[in-house]
Amino acid sequence: MSSSLVQWWSLKRVILCSSSLLISGYGILAVKSIKFDQTTQAIASTSNPNSNTSDCQSPTSNLSSSSQWLSVSAPKTLNQSSPLTPIDCITAVLPFEQGSTNRKIIISPKTFPDLWNAAKNTLNQLPKPFPTIHEQARIAKVPILMYHDILPKKEVFFDVTPQELEAHFKLIQAQGITPISVDLLLEHLQKGVPLPDKPVLLTFDDAYGGHYHYVYPLLKKYGYPAVFSVYIKKMDGKTKRTSLTWEQLKEMSIDPLVTIASHTISHPRDLRLLSDDQLFQEIIISKKILEEKLGIAIRYFTYPEGKLDPRVKQWVMSGGYEMAFSMDDNKEIFAGDSPDLLTIGRFGQSQIQQVINQAWGGYPTAKLPDEFDFLAPIRKFDHQIEGTNLIIISGGKPSTIHADSRYQVPEIIKGTEAIAAVDGAFFSLEYLDSNVMIGPVMSQGKTFIPGNKSENPLLNGRPLVLISDQWVRFIPFDANRHNTLNGIQTEFEDGELITDVFVAAAWLVKNSQPQPRENFGNLFDFDVPRHRAFWGIHQSGQPMIGVSKDPVDSVKLGRILQKLGFREAVMLDSGASTSLAYHGESLVAYIPRPVPHVVTLLPQWELLVSQQERD
Repeated sequence: MSSSLVQWWSLKRVILCSSSLLISGYGILAVKSIKFDQTTQAIASTSNPNSNTSDCQSPTSNLSSSSQWLSVSAPKTLNQSSPLTPIDCITAVLPFEQGSTNRKIIISPKTFPDLWNAAKNTLNQLPKPFPTIHEQARIAKVPILMYHDILPKKEVFFDVTPQELEAHFKLIQAQGITPISVDLLLEHLQKGVPLPDKPVLLTFDDAYGGHYHYVYPLLKKYGYPAVFSVYIKKMDGKTKRTSLTWEQLKEMSIDPLVTIASHTISHPRDLRLLSDDQLFQEIIISKKILEEKLGIAIRYFTYPEGKLDPRVKQWVMSGGYEMAFSMDDNKEIFAGDSPDLLTIGRFGQSQIQQVINQAWGGYPTAKLPDEFDFLAPIRKFDHQIEGTNLIIISGGKPSTIHADSRYQVPEIIKGTEAIAAVDGAFFSLEYLDSNVMIGPVMSQGKTFIPGNKSENPLLNGRPLVLISDQWVRFIPFDANRHNTLNGIQTEFEDGELITDVFVAAAWLVKNSQPQPRENFGNLFDFDVPRHRAFWGIHQSGQPMIGVSKDPVDSVKLGRILQKLGFREAVMLDSGASTSLAYHGESLVAYIPRPVPHVVTLLPQWELLVSQQERD
């Protein structure tokens, strides 16, 4: 594979799978740098209805920059009052392999149709009813860090010196964390829009002078966006500590890195104790003053000391704020764990080391139903949905192993390239060492073993799992057509690519829809809470395997997996056989029944090797 092709594929994967294309408001998002050689060009040739010219802007330009980030921008914002329309073009600026100059590429329907369609899909995602947080956002872990005064000599424990703040920024940089804008966070929380892999939001409260003298220069130095929460009386400069001036705040407010939020007029310690007339002043009038002074829309609010109740929240909602930040020293939470958009939790800056190690932007954005991603890194996640704990491992290339007898799952993958594996298809329990499967089976392109002809009709309609190096398909099993390899291969034009075959227990999610109880037919104990194993394909095209740590019935499990974004998920042998291994270690808290068959995830380099061998 040529260098240019590999680099383009890397760009496509980063933009489609690792982050959102768009940011509302400023329309700019930084994601990890992807290097291009100097021959890379992309010429746009699509009409722009909002432009006097028929094409997008010039595709190339030499932009002097020391930035080591890929910036993607869109000329339209997401917070339009009129119905959303597709963006006209997307501009990506990439650093060269050598030198400090950048090349600009234009993404249009003709140059990069996949990226164009992904952008339109992002724009067209519908938000949840305000102020509900989207279920996909509840899966992610986005920390919001809260700072107050930044000054050379600390006076209270939560003060931070400029040197400490820069150390935090360097830590963020070293750990591969991506500071995001508050506008992108809102899109994520409202619509489930995926974020960069390890996101964080930086917030600074109370309009201290150090925010201009120390914080703002560091934000520009590192290219980090942040939110500054301002209370009006602080701007008078009559408090004991230094304050921003209106001129300084105005300068900051026009910078795309800076978002200004209202923090009331007088910073009352407990808004709950105020009358409605006072709340009108603190919440509504503070917004109006900031908008008039700065000439910008104020969309966000920050509760002083995090004190609020339903009445206070109603005033915030009435003020037209789109999101509001809280705080609770006794219960610091990630953004997606917040009750709603008007009560967004934050972490004190002293927790930075702990929370950035947990930061995760959620699963990648959805692909088309026939697109797959077998190049993603293999990663383990723990989720709790509807009170049920799950372990999910995603990424890599799916495959299977049909062992010569029954073993524990870690034993089966020992000495192989598999990073993770889950127990697979049903098998005969007639003999303790039997590896006889229920239904036809083939693993890794080896011998196809037909199922028992007398048992096969009982499997009709169950998911027949077909795996190749390029795709995975789940089709209803037909005993009359699918008990030979030729019969299976003739189902598809590219059927000769199939390497793995087996029959699963039942669909849990089909075409992105959880399956109702009537679709399980007479499957044994489908409606009884049990430990269950499953695998499937996520909307991102990545394969995923997993188990429930808690007993759960099949219908509820399907509903949970649909919320997690599975487009197809099937149940594997469960109950006593439920087992999951990762890096050679069992992840279940009991000794499961030995099994002869597993679904595995192979590392991405294994797929690249197999592709090179075919080429």
